[in-house]
Amino acid sequence: MATIGLKSMMAAKTISGNSPQIMNFPEAATQTFKRGEVVYLVGGKVAEIGGDTPGQILGVAVDDASGTTDTSIGVWIANDDTIFEANYSDDSQTGAVTAVSSIGLRKILDRDTTNSRVYVSNSGTTPRVTILALSEKDEAGDTGGRVLFQFMRQYSQLFSTS
Repeated sequence: MATIGLKSMMAAKTISGNSPQIMNFPEAATQTFKRGEVVYLVGGKVAEIGGDTPGQILGVAVDDASGTTDTSIGVWIANDDTIFEANYSDDSQTGAVTAVSSIGLRKILDRDTTNSRVYVSNSGTTPRVTILALSEKDEAGDTGGRVLFQFMRQYSQLFSTS
């Protein structure tokens, strides 16, 4: 099987068949996140999450941070309709082998701050996403293949009920 190169997380499609929801928010001060990183709102402004187990997830950055406060930043919103895509990784962030048995599992986020990417990880005990399928772009058994997933509703900053 193939080894798949690590790529940025992105919105892949929606359940409804519509386009993924994108909303713009002002950038918080001193941000350095890149497209594909998980973000949340702090005081109404977009900021990078501070760890692998965020309490709130707004969505995934469509734009790189500019470094300038209040610059408009697009975000793919974590909602019940949007399906995201990311590499399946392990703790070394080199990629884990994808398998059909991964579908339906709840997994953690694994932030690679060196490369400004976030992956769905096969380890850890505090899940934030549910794997829905393997990406059509890769094969089962690929190392670092991409998976399709949704953020768990209770962590959605705009849509959770708690």
